[in-house]
Amino acid sequence: MKSKLEKIMNPRSVAVIGASNKPTSVGNELIRELQGLKFKGNIYPVHLTEKEIMGLTAYDKIYNVPETVDLAVIAVPAKSVLQVVDECHEAKVKNLVVVSAGFKEIGDEGKILEQQLLTKVTEYGMNMVGPNCLGVINTNKDVSLDASFAPEFPTPGKLAFATQSGALASGIINLLPMLHLGVGQIISLGNQTDINVIDALEYWESDKNITEILLYIESLPDPEKFRRVATRISKTKPILCLKAGRSNAGAKAAASHTGSLAGDDATIEGLFASCGVIRELCLKDLFTVAQVLEKCPLPKGNNLAILTNVGGPGILATDATEDFGLRIACFSENTSQQLRAILPPQANIHNPVDMIASAPVEHYAKCAEVLLRAPEVDMLLVIYLYITGKHDIDVLQTLEQLKAKYPDKPIVSVFMTTQDFNQRIEQDVANCTIPIFEFPYDAIRGMGGLYDRKIFLDNQHNSTPTCKVNRRAVKNILETAKQKDIHNLSVAQSLEVFESYGLPIPQWGEARTLLDAKKIAKQIGYPVVLKISSNTIIHKSDVGGVAVNINNSDELTVKWNAMVQRLKQQNLIDQIDSIVVMQQINNSGREFVLGAIDKGTMGHQIMFGIGGIFIEALKEVAFRPAPLTQNDANGLLTATKASKLLGNIRGKKAVDQKLMTSVLLRLSQLVTDFPEIKEVDANPLLLDDDGNLSTVDARIIL
Repeated sequence: MKSKLEKIMNPRSVAVIGASNKPTSVGNELIRELQGLKFKGNIYPVHLTEKEIMGLTAYDKIYNVPETVDLAVIAVPAKSVLQVVDECHEAKVKNLVVVSAGFKEIGDEGKILEQQLLTKVTEYGMNMVGPNCLGVINTNKDVSLDASFAPEFPTPGKLAFATQSGALASGIINLLPMLHLGVGQIISLGNQTDINVIDALEYWESDKNITEILLYIESLPDPEKFRRVATRISKTKPILCLKAGRSNAGAKAAASHTGSLAGDDATIEGLFASCGVIRELCLKDLFTVAQVLEKCPLPKGNNLAILTNVGGPGILATDATEDFGLRIACFSENTSQQLRAILPPQANIHNPVDMIASAPVEHYAKCAEVLLRAPEVDMLLVIYLYITGKHDIDVLQTLEQLKAKYPDKPIVSVFMTTQDFNQRIEQDVANCTIPIFEFPYDAIRGMGGLYDRKIFLDNQHNSTPTCKVNRRAVKNILETAKQKDIHNLSVAQSLEVFESYGLPIPQWGEARTLLDAKKIAKQIGYPVVLKISSNTIIHKSDVGGVAVNINNSDELTVKWNAMVQRLKQQNLIDQIDSIVVMQQINNSGREFVLGAIDKGTMGHQIMFGIGGIFIEALKEVAFRPAPLTQNDANGLLTATKASKLLGNIRGKKAVDQKLMTSVLLRLSQLVTDFPEIKEVDANPLLLDDDGNLSTVDARIIL
């Protein structure tokens, strides 16, 4: 199936509707850019009254153009766009780029107009980029298309960039030479009314001229499809995304911890992690990582060697390594001896290698080669700071030569030198393939992204395991709740659901009399806990509905009667279905939270992290979309500081990783099997001293 973007990005003819001879107009800029790039096809200006525009014959209507054009770029006032679309339909034009603004971005009136535009485009079987966009660019020499009003044309390359911000695209184009990057194609999506970011991804998936995809998005249409498409593409091409709107403006759900923590940004973070999209939080990092991914091979490991002529930047780079999952390589005796044979006595031969300020180009060349040969080194960072002689270009040329000799090891550079360095690179280095940064932190950030990419590709466990569960039992519970119009399952019902899906819970029983409770406690064994079970009382502790540390039958009698009395005093006794008697689990201090929430268009999200009473304060939780893959489950366990509590700590046994991932996968299967479940909250999920897991509280909302 052909992509909706095929003729938009590779047209043989372009009409600009709203073209103008007025120098400051968008229509004039569009014609100027098309001509200036020497577009390979025909260009047709369309204007109601002008006969000629910038030396080209102009036409009053698109249907009077002497051929059926592949692409119409519309730059007329918003109120005239619908009529122009009708005229394009009459002219059999199927592909549109609407740069005109004045649609949903201005409010309700514009929103109505945009819906009318989409209706026409859909009815006519058209493909449309925009409205409210900058246009599209294809730097491929066989196309040479600049159907945008950006003032500059980007440096050609193999990177693709889709953005909802046209102004941002224009600004990036201006910065590309300084970023040492080239772009193959740019699509300014605007309001994404028809063609959206997913269409762009699918189009670039099969384009052999595009090796890396960058995204700037403000909204995400169809997250489920995005996950499917991005997961597939990420296996062959890196996708980097800057998602705007990270502030926590969403309403908090008071009923559960999961609901209160599942902000839109947290779930977006989980979605990107699940499908291998590298998320960046600022533009600088987006292009920092893009540069390293484009110009470096993937490393075999994360052992980094740093070579510098000054101590300070080397130390700063060292400090940053742990932030991005890298390690300072420990040199072998052989490597150290080779470095000592090259460098003067006052130089430091340990990592980071400080050659001292007066280091000549020869020292850079010899030491870098020693480090690239060393089996204990997976990647190399070279730092040059101009102090004595200006050798920056010579050092860069040396690194280019070493890269050709050792193509399998990433080399990244930091040049802290004079302002004309970029200009001199263009003059003296024919094809610069070494990533260049001004500051050590940025270089380490880029190398961290490179290693993250390696880890993602190494861990492609994308199957969704199916666990053995009792689906029928849960179906009966939920159907009964639906018949009774129950939205909050009781503790007993929730525990039955957990039990049916193999989620770890302590021994328990449901009592309606004190005699029942004593029988259950005797069977379980003391100590036990009492918990009220109700479909209407959500927070049990707030009404005195929990009693702990019950060590014998007499204590059970006292605490049962006291609980019943408290409930009667609050006129709540009629809302109690039963009282759960549960085995009390020794709390070793390792508490986690497990949960799931339906986020509407984002689907069900599975949450895991540090639990207990400080869960909202710490917010050490992570999300992944259901259904979880094995890779997603593994990622949840390592995404937060909760991972540090899962291992051996002062004699306390580590959790069985297979058991822990099984718990996550079973919860994922539960909400996938029963989409009517709105929220699941298990807090705390306790890990005892022997490494056993127990969900001691369960809450399910339909």
